[in-house]
Amino acid sequence: MTDYEIYVFILCLIVFLLLTTLSIVCLNIITRLSLRLIRGGLEDEKIIKEHEKKQKHKKRIKVAKIADFVFSGVICLLFLTMLAGSLVIQSTENTCCGNIPTYRVVLTGSMAEKHEKNRYLWENDLNNHLQTFDLIRTEKLPAEDELELYDIVVYEVDNILLVHRIVGIEEPNETHPNARHFLLQGDAVEAPDRFPVLYEQMRAIYSGERIPFIGSFILFMQSPAGWLCTLLIVASIIASPILDRILQKARDERYALISTKKDDEEEQSND
Repeated sequence: MTDYEIYVFILCLIVFLLLTTLSIVCLNIITRLSLRLIRGGLEDEKIIKEHEKKQKHKKRIKVAKIADFVFSGVICLLFLTMLAGSLVIQSTENTCCGNIPTYRVVLTGSMAEKHEKNRYLWENDLNNHLQTFDLIRTEKLPAEDELELYDIVVYEVDNILLVHRIVGIEEPNETHPNARHFLLQGDAVEAPDRFPVLYEQMRAIYSGERIPFIGSFILFMQSPAGWLCTLLIVASIIASPILDRILQKARDERYALISTKKDDEEEQSND
């Protein structure tokens, strides 16, 4: 991680802790006020109606609770899975582990369309363009002599990964006797890259599979802000049933007290 990324991470961690503390304080205040209302008898009428409703629709309420629990669990698991997946993509996008494919997000529009001057795209019916924020699947780079004209590869220049198409291959000659030179170019760009690319600079080859535009969401999930949102959502999903259980217990205790008082009053009136 760069110094800036570390700074952003620490800043978001501080914000998360502050928001978590604030949320706990607010929930604690709300819970205390709700308990006072219940124990003070201000919600007796509502408690009696809820109890009568439960008695009439026991099975329906039980099914609804189970469905709510399952739904909350699925949402929680979904967010955690998306967070884990985005972090895996972030940690593996610069490498290609054997025959295991990797995924990466397209960050520029250099492969988004056909430039009118790139006639080879029409002549060879090349339509596998890549839009900004596409999630693409890449595979292990084949041997140097297996790379072909118009393959789309991932290569590194000045610590930046680019995704362009091979538009020219220059075999070893007097100028560069020990290596092939690859000329790369974006489909939407008028001219090829300024400098030829060596095989050693290449990291992976595009497999032809992509998921349009999902990369913007993945980039957000990879950011500290994405981690923060995911943690807050998961925390709220976990805290909600706990607080509901506390309040429900107080309502049940209050209803038992109401019932006891009602029975006592009926006995006294009968006497």
